[in-house]
Amino acid sequence: MSRAFGALLFLAGSAAAAEPFAVRDQNPLLAGFGLPAAMPTRLSEARGWSGGLDVSWGSTALIQQGGSEILLVDAETREARLTLRAPLSDGFSFQLQVPYRYTGGGNLDSFIDGWHDAFGLPDGARSQLPTDAINITYLRDRSQQLGMTSSASGLADIQASLGYDLISSESSALSAWLDVKLPAGDADKLTGSGATDVSLILAGERRLDARWSAFGQAAVTWLGDGELPGYRQESLVWSGLAGVGANVWRGLSLKAQVDAHTAAFDSDLDFLGEAVVLTIGGDYRFASGWRLDLGVSEDIAVEHSPDVVFLFGLRRDW
Repeated sequence: MSRAFGALLFLAGSAAAAEPFAVRDQNPLLAGFGLPAAMPTRLSEARGWSGGLDVSWGSTALIQQGGSEILLVDAETREARLTLRAPLSDGFSFQLQVPYRYTGGGNLDSFIDGWHDAFGLPDGARSQLPTDAINITYLRDRSQQLGMTSSASGLADIQASLGYDLISSESSALSAWLDVKLPAGDADKLTGSGATDVSLILAGERRLDARWSAFGQAAVTWLGDGELPGYRQESLVWSGLAGVGANVWRGLSLKAQVDAHTAAFDSDLDFLGEAVVLTIGGDYRFASGWRLDLGVSEDIAVEHSPDVVFLFGLRRDW
């Protein structure tokens, strides 16, 4: 009897709406800003704590020149982001995100070069740059503003959020969030900006039928005056996402998601401008309550964000 009841709960849970990937632009020059990832929508349904760990592993190789600016980025980034969420009273929830970030050389270059060769894809600046090296150099008016040639890692800026359920029905959900990014990282290591950023976020979800669901988010972020060397940053950044998911077999769902944001820097360079990122993959909900996310992100707006980012996520409600 208990096994049958557990199986029933598992099948019922598999019909739940797909949840977005926890995507953030992994541009190493943008990582210190508090642009929000996807936020939860159904806060009133939470009965206890929720925890998750998201790992983003990306690679960038580009050389850009525009106006008086020259930028070279040859780096691998890895970010592990721990998220804890707790329900409060009357439809409110609190969320805390603690990231750890690495920027340096790595071992993805050979894999990406082989992938490009196998499918006849353009290699961009990769053929001009050394394999698995780190070099981030930015010049403006012939003056070097940033030169990073050794790996760096450490605790990144922490984000604390307060959310409220605006709508929560069987078919639809909408939540509002106030997010504050606190300067716990180090601007010299590209793990923080040295400033406090504040975001207002609306996150929504719609269950289209028993299998299909759609989700989206819109946000505006006010950037504090940071300490990132050499950049002329904007004070306001708009961001958003939209995606669909389908339950294809028991606990397995497939998802596609587009994330975008406006420019965070006043620059003529594409990599310091707006970005549009496509993520495809899926998640699997285990009968034990754990959920595994796997995905890969590509820069739709070419050379506006990292070439490729691999996503791994694991989360559970208690």
